Amino acid sequence: MRLKDYFIELLKEHGIDSISTSLKLISRDPIQQMAVYVANGKANVCRGSEGKAFKLNGEPVSEAKAFVGDCSNAVFGRDELIERTEGFPYVVIDCQFYDLHSKKEKSKVKTQLRATLGVIRDFMWDDRLAITGKKIQEFERFYSESTASFIKEKNFDRVILLDPNAEEVYSGEKADCFIIGGIVDKTGNKKGWTSKIGRDLEREGIDFTSAKILLRGDTIGVPDRINTIAEMVLLTVLDGIEVEEAIRRVQSNLVARWRLKKELPKITKRLDSKRPFRFVLKSDFRKFDWLNLSYRDFLEVCRQMDYIVVDDSLFEIIQKFEFDEVKGAYKA
Repeated sequence: MRLKDYFIELLKEHGIDSISTSLKLISRDPIQQMAVYVANGKANVCRGSEGKAFKLNGEPVSEAKAFVGDCSNAVFGRDELIERTEGFPYVVIDCQFYDLHSKKEKSKVKTQLRATLGVIRDFMWDDRLAITGKKIQEFERFYSESTASFIKEKNFDRVILLDPNAEEVYSGEKADCFIIGGIVDKTGNKKGWTSKIGRDLEREGIDFTSAKILLRGDTIGVPDRINTIAEMVLLTVLDGIEVEEAIRRVQSNLVARWRLKKELPKITKRLDSKRPFRFVLKSDFRKFDWLNLSYRDFLEVCRQMDYIVVDDSLFEIIQKFEFDEVKGAYKA
């Protein structure tokens, strides 16, 4: 469940089946954004109608029974909403290595932190984000001195460090706190830095689990931006989606194509003629429905790898050719 689900429950308990606001709405999900306003203590739920109005399923209506905004006699506010919620984890971005990044990398870290805050607001509210190890301008209100001190302060029972070099594989386990390295590696010299975060926690006596996110046994194809890691985890623990599907939903076409480049050689077939070539079938595209690929992406990767895409009916003819078991090739 997301924050909006608890928000809707409370609204219904108070006999409210539509809600409005004159506050700025930029989210694709107006009900979630109104819930965030309330959870952040920026507004209350009040009787009446103001601004844009919606049914609780997000469908626009002309008028509502209540509004999210400022009033002297609120139906409910932050405290009642927060008390209702349960199961929302903290997402900690450890930025202790921020100053070791290049200027360009620092800019990308900030961009990804902004996007991560957007992800947090899609599922939860601002208090569930912490940025540790470095006080970064623009994100100072999320700052905590260190990940270890933050964990000790909150007294979490279960903590998971998402580390691409971990031995354990993350399979959707819930936790009180998920730690993500605030690291952008454009120069290739930062391998193992997330593991250093883990060693710091060990020295502080923090009990935690390190786990990596894999896609069918490999990190290739797993989005590695700070915000995409956060989104994959929240899709899994709050929406109940399997890890593989969460990866596919977050995965960019570019990242999906990287994984396809690794997978295609496993299924290519060879035809020896005057000019030998390797080919795949048009229907092979369906084998990769676990990647966020269009058929155009599939064709483009085949072109880049010099694989010919043939119609399945043509392959039926090729199958009648002699097959060389040693070379693993059909002979024209």
